[in-house]
Amino acid sequence: MAIRDLTALRDALASGQVSSEDVTNVYLERIARYDPSLSSYITVCAEEALVAARESDQAIARGRARKPLEGVPLGIKDLIDTRGVRTTSGSQLEGARVPTEDAAVWAKLRAAGAHLIGKNNLHEFAFGATNENPHYGACRNPWDTARISGGSSGGSAVAVAADLTPASIGTDTGGSIRIPAAFCGVIGLKPTYGRVSVRGITPLAYSLDHAGPITRSIRDAALLMDIIAGFDLEDDLSVHAPLRSFGARLGRGAKDVRIGVSRTFFFENVQREIALRAHELLERLAGEGAVIDEMDLDLSDIPDAQNVIITSEALYAHQQRLEVGGALYGADVRDRLMRGMSYSSVDYARAQRIRYALRARMRRVFEDVDLLLAPTVAFLPTPIGSGVVALPAGEEPVRNHLTRLTNPLNLAGIPALSVPCGRSSDGLPIGMQLIGPELQEDLVLQVGEVIERLYPLEAPDLNEFMGKRG
Repeated sequence: MAIRDLTALRDALASGQVSSEDVTNVYLERIARYDPSLSSYITVCAEEALVAARESDQAIARGRARKPLEGVPLGIKDLIDTRGVRTTSGSQLEGARVPTEDAAVWAKLRAAGAHLIGKNNLHEFAFGATNENPHYGACRNPWDTARISGGSSGGSAVAVAADLTPASIGTDTGGSIRIPAAFCGVIGLKPTYGRVSVRGITPLAYSLDHAGPITRSIRDAALLMDIIAGFDLEDDLSVHAPLRSFGARLGRGAKDVRIGVSRTFFFENVQREIALRAHELLERLAGEGAVIDEMDLDLSDIPDAQNVIITSEALYAHQQRLEVGGALYGADVRDRLMRGMSYSSVDYARAQRIRYALRARMRRVFEDVDLLLAPTVAFLPTPIGSGVVALPAGEEPVRNHLTRLTNPLNLAGIPALSVPCGRSSDGLPIGMQLIGPELQEDLVLQVGEVIERLYPLEAPDLNEFMGKRG
């Protein structure tokens, strides 16, 4: 069996307790057995992964391995360029594209000793949050394969939850790391905007795109951030900021951490089980010594502004593709892109003005509290193909509400972490967001570790769904 925790796997490889070839074979066998029912991978790099694993084993045996991820097989979202391996972006248009260079984030992971086991499924061009991909199959939730995984980094979250990779890298423009992490019961971190280079990643909306880790533990997220974060001179969106270990604050607990809770936005129109779990979590955090501070934070103007920006910038990024291959897009993504034409320059300028006001508002919030806590998504994973969801206010469109609680943090550019908090009465994962000031991912991870201890991560029974599906 594969070792589920990335950090433990890294240590076992470095000490020679396990070989990279054996570990890689275990993951490949699991992918072959389970992924036909999950669709978490678009491309599996079996031969290349085994060659790289043997090279790592030789380096370790000779005592030359000093790389932090030597011999670790990883899957990554299939819009991150990988030299010599196709990067489809979940589309037909890019289905045969083979990059000649690695994206900055994969170059760092490869330099750290990791090797590629495959490219994870996503919502086409990352422009959607259900991961119902018309070209490579709907990505299925491993807790209930009739339900969505969330997206757009759904394949990454499913592969991590199902133990088909020890970790993955996703991207997040309106919630695309955190939503599937919440729906699949794993850790998902959207760092500060520009903290991780997006050079070599197919863009969706240049002023909102983030890259970050999806993992099975908080310490794994910190480990990956230590490797992938940092200023990139070749990425004009990269932030030049001091770096410290992202795991430096782990183990400090939640005592005296001031946690803000806004009932006026993040808890409105949220399914009852999720709201009750959030209240339970706040009580348990108070029991850990955290100071809970209720506040009125009205962000009702944010989702519309974010939609104008993401749709306008996506249309800009896709204009040439639409002109030459518009018919090759899936209908939902093509329709969303075309709606960008309905926005004027005045609409875009107004939305940007709202964004700047939001950033100032969030800076004021974090003068009074250290972190904010909120549900990641307002509802539990919906059935694949369902366009509506039952919320306290009535039936609502799924698409409108998937990103409602996540996209304000993309607009603000601040770090947000989705942490599993047990499961619902139907056995579906529930995720909560910890939100922090810019560049304070270490504090977000510190309290995330406390939540992880209060609600230990669970793994789905894949044999159960295999039996149900025959």
